[in-house]
Amino acid sequence: MHDSSADGSPIDFRPDPSQRPPVRRAVPNGSSRALTFMGILGCVLFAGCSNSSSTTSDSAAPPTAPPGSQTTAPAPPGAGNSRGKTVGVALASMNHNFFIGMRQGVEEGLAAEGLKGEIVVADDSATSQQQQVEQLIQKGVGAIIMVPVDAEQAANPVRAANQSKVPVFCIDRRVTAQGASVTCTIETDNVAMGELAARHGLSLLCKRHGLDASKPDDVKKLKAKVVHLWGMEAASSAQDRARGFEKVFGAASTPGVTVLKQVGDFNARKSQEVLAPVLQANPDVELVYCHNDDNAMGALNAVLDLKKSREKADDPKRVLIVGIDGNRAAIEAIRKGDIEATVSQEPIEMGRTTVAQVKRVLDGGAPEKDYVAVRHHLVTRTEAEQLKGKLWADLLKGGR
Repeated sequence: MHDSSADGSPIDFRPDPSQRPPVRRAVPNGSSRALTFMGILGCVLFAGCSNSSSTTSDSAAPPTAPPGSQTTAPAPPGAGNSRGKTVGVALASMNHNFFIGMRQGVEEGLAAEGLKGEIVVADDSATSQQQQVEQLIQKGVGAIIMVPVDAEQAANPVRAANQSKVPVFCIDRRVTAQGASVTCTIETDNVAMGELAARHGLSLLCKRHGLDASKPDDVKKLKAKVVHLWGMEAASSAQDRARGFEKVFGAASTPGVTVLKQVGDFNARKSQEVLAPVLQANPDVELVYCHNDDNAMGALNAVLDLKKSREKADDPKRVLIVGIDGNRAAIEAIRKGDIEATVSQEPIEMGRTTVAQVKRVLDGGAPEKDYVAVRHHLVTRTEAEQLKGKLWADLLKGGR
């Protein structure tokens, strides 16, 4: 069986303590009161880990904030000098290259702006994230960058920051609960990204069946079976990508397509485990639509377990796989011809963009916009080869 880690590489079941970054405190204990006062000037990035450390950007024209987004808080008045201030960074996880790339961008942005950073990682626990954010507030950080673990439960740590006048910046994911005020949200338009991935999958299916994907009447003739492999159901990014999928595959637009839902939790091994029995019971599955590339790598391993090898790209028996994120493992698999495509985000750019918004607020101004969308683009084998050395997967300094 092709057991795999979050990025699709073989699993070593022995615990590896080296995977947690060492804890480094960026804020001296004696300066917490001063920093609490400076927190009025601050902002927040991402949700996170139990490790700490220290550490601009080009974004696409943002759409209107997606439905269900949190209340936007006005930026607090600032003293106009952010240099030397500490920003708390609360990450949801470091189990994916995407988050490693995001952290890289944040650290590069902080260093470029003369800011300090204290980074924590929640290991996908909403409870841990709340405790970590509260600790960052007590230490007097000027702002918080947060990747919410849970779109609803994240309202609690955000409210705590609101009460302490510490601005919060959500990155990659949103807080959907009411009563939590966020200064700025920086993410990829996950609905649009989900729709682009789904449309590419539909195009591949229509081509296989001799249909024109640009003609609605042709699309309605399509008869196929598709697996919708979800990420973490509580994450706003997964919810939005599902909405994007449903804009393409639905009872009205694709009445002949049967959709089988499975939940892979943005995790390669979990995706492999839940998909394997589905493929065995449904040998006529033609497409696996994945909420991220870790899911896609798990799907690839499940297919290899069942079929032992990958058919050629034009073989009608081949299970098509489309992912999202642009992770290194997926890009390598696309270059080899094992995965059809991914819709790439730009996590390094996203991290830098977020710090740039934080800097504006700490300097006494306001973010460019309440909602900043970072660009995304489709990567097939052609783009993966043409953009070699330029994709974020190629520029990533760490990860696997």
